[in-house]
Amino acid sequence: MSVRHYVLFSTDGFINSPSSSSLSDNSTDRKNLYVFGFVGGLFRVDSTIINSNLNWQNPHNWSDYQNLKGTASIPSPLIWGEVDDDILITLINLGMKYRPDLRNYHTIHIHGAHVSTQIDGFPETSFGVPVWEKLKECPPAITYYYKPMGSGTCMYHCQVEASEHIQMGMYGALIVYPSMKSLNEAGIKKNKSGRWCFNGTEQSHIPFTATNRNFAYENVSTYFDKEYTMLLSDIDSTWHESVFNNSSFNAINYKSDYWLINGRSFPDTLYPHPLTSKAGEANYESYVHVKTGEKFLLRMINMGYQVVPWYVHGWPFLVAGKDAVLNSILKLKSHLNIKNTANEIGEMGCTVSIASGQTYDLIISSDDKREEYKNYITKGFSGVPYLYSQLKSLSQEDSSAIFNIPTEPLKCQKPTLTNYLQIYSQGSNDVNDKLFPQFYPMHNHDGYKVTNNGIYPGGQLAFIQVDAPDKLEEVIKNKRKKRDDYEFF
Repeated sequence: MSVRHYVLFSTDGFINSPSSSSLSDNSTDRKNLYVFGFVGGLFRVDSTIINSNLNWQNPHNWSDYQNLKGTASIPSPLIWGEVDDDILITLINLGMKYRPDLRNYHTIHIHGAHVSTQIDGFPETSFGVPVWEKLKECPPAITYYYKPMGSGTCMYHCQVEASEHIQMGMYGALIVYPSMKSLNEAGIKKNKSGRWCFNGTEQSHIPFTATNRNFAYENVSTYFDKEYTMLLSDIDSTWHESVFNNSSFNAINYKSDYWLINGRSFPDTLYPHPLTSKAGEANYESYVHVKTGEKFLLRMINMGYQVVPWYVHGWPFLVAGKDAVLNSILKLKSHLNIKNTANEIGEMGCTVSIASGQTYDLIISSDDKREEYKNYITKGFSGVPYLYSQLKSLSQEDSSAIFNIPTEPLKCQKPTLTNYLQIYSQGSNDVNDKLFPQFYPMHNHDGYKVTNNGIYPGGQLAFIQVDAPDKLEEVIKNKRKKRDDYEFF
């Protein structure tokens, strides 16, 4: 158990969103959108100071806080902890740089959490944090306390005038991982050899290097190799402009024209996220990059005002949980100690409708598809010529019909692009080199929401890049085929 203390400052700022489908990040066809938000981050863990600049009680830091005014973006800093941690969130209201006349209170509401009503963040039943005005005195601050009793994906947001403040961007993700203790209590633990076991049975698919933060819940079926947080939201730019210009806007006239993933629309969703600070930690990257055979977790959060039918191309996903609650089928499966059969036991799908204020934890196994498709793609099948020859013929008719694919990560100014005709024509004789990488989109299936103010492609669209498996993993896979498999996922 640890004490994780975050310090957040409320203020305003701008995000810059593409208004075209140009893949170059220096495109001039972009739109500035006025937003509210929180800035700051992790102050300390237990007694170890992570960022001394966030010590709001130190007068030497006070002048620097004024420079934070006007720096808000979407989303706000990602907060995470483990089951039974003590999570502290200190909120300081800096006020607005571009609308200094706005003297709004602000709060922190941890959405989906079980907390005392006094610190729930609903101002009508508790309090709000006022603007810091006496700049030579310690800023007024409130510290919210949250002790997570269960794992899962949550969110936090300002609850003051929530109709407007959430629309303006005052929200972020909050992730709770299982602790080693909570995993052990669920029968998931390491044996003396360092192998992960469930109820004493070794789980060969879970590597030695896995930690408690490779599980979405206290359930062995929720193991994953990589995780990605997808915080979805939608924006009515007219509303944002009215707030900036101090003009009237009736919320019942809401009509979104920008749709965001982690504060960005496609093609910006292909770029490394500016809020990512350390490799390996939970972050807001939206470009999924995995190897064949890896399992990855999508933490879906909808902070928008519209339902999102989220669709993933290529594979079905397992619904591991919803609203930070383990899927009941997985819970029953674990309780009954049911092992996998030919058909996966669990709630599966390729599209999930995510309501406003709802979260889903989706696990995808990037299974190897070569056995089913490589002969057709590289040799042809049942009298149909192989794919490369078909693409070559198509290119001779119209070369622009072979679309370019952006590789990861996109390079500023000059994005690296490829297409399957180029991949197939490479000199290597290894058939695997002709099949990888593979690119799969995932997106809002309301088609007009995959636009930037009506221009396609844009909006809530992201990509999954799947690379070839490592050679060592190939050997391990072949060995597993010779054994009776006891894996749970």
